[in-house]
Amino acid sequence: MDMLTKSVKTALCAVTAGLLACCLSFGGAGAVRAAGYEELPPPVQQPEPAQQGQLIQTRDIDVTGDGKPDNVSLVGSKLDMGSPYYDKLFVVVTSPGQTRVVIPLQGGYNPNMQFCDFIGDKLPQIYVSAENGGSGGLSSFYMYSLKNNVPTAIPLPVPLRVSATFKKNYVVLMKIQETGNSFKIDIKDRKDDYEQFGVYKDGKPVKPIIVTVDAYSLLKPVDKEGSGRCELRGVQRITGISNADTLGYVTSEWQWKKGGWVLKKSAVVPSLPPSLAR
Repeated sequence: MDMLTKSVKTALCAVTAGLLACCLSFGGAGAVRAAGYEELPPPVQQPEPAQQGQLIQTRDIDVTGDGKPDNVSLVGSKLDMGSPYYDKLFVVVTSPGQTRVVIPLQGGYNPNMQFCDFIGDKLPQIYVSAENGGSGGLSSFYMYSLKNNVPTAIPLPVPLRVSATFKKNYVVLMKIQETGNSFKIDIKDRKDDYEQFGVYKDGKPVKPIIVTVDAYSLLKPVDKEGSGRCELRGVQRITGISNADTLGYVTSEWQWKKGGWVLKKSAVVPSLPPSLAR
């Protein structure tokens, strides 16, 4: 039996009721903490017997730094096999010596696993995304380093904050708090709604509202130079008088430098380019 077949079986075992406890090996009791990084989530309880494990993705790639390929699998468990929703997700890393690490994640829709060096340590980190579902289009994102076979959660960029000033003639001035830069958004196409809601009267603002800025709906790895070193490109939706009233999007580009994420570029745009649309 080759290594891949063994690893797949191992991954599937990790989410079954009988073997999950023995799979949760983090190199010691409890969670792992590394300087400057976040603590791993605590080990999860065993899945209910009704849950079934499914192998979603698997790849052989060196993520520990010993020069030998590890088998990295993304595994999900479902309470309802007819649903696209995964109740729980796990990243299972099996090293050539059969050392196994299981990282529990929250559930979601359409989970996806990618590999890239985000933090500049010349090793790929594991990056997982999963859609939360719902009208907001939000997703959850996770980044882990397995250097020296120690699972370490890498913090992700904090979402940007945007304030809005409603100007005459149905123009909204959006200001990104982190940079101080402002951008104009024209809302004449929905002026009747804003007049009816009382925000405007005859084109003049009379009852300004506070806009809502969502968390990331997209946080996309981008390897601009094809070097294996990635940045992150973020998208957050901005809404006005209702959740269905999308005023625009705040976009951001992030690069890891000196132990943290640095904002390289940001903007507020009325619509997304195809490269950032989901």
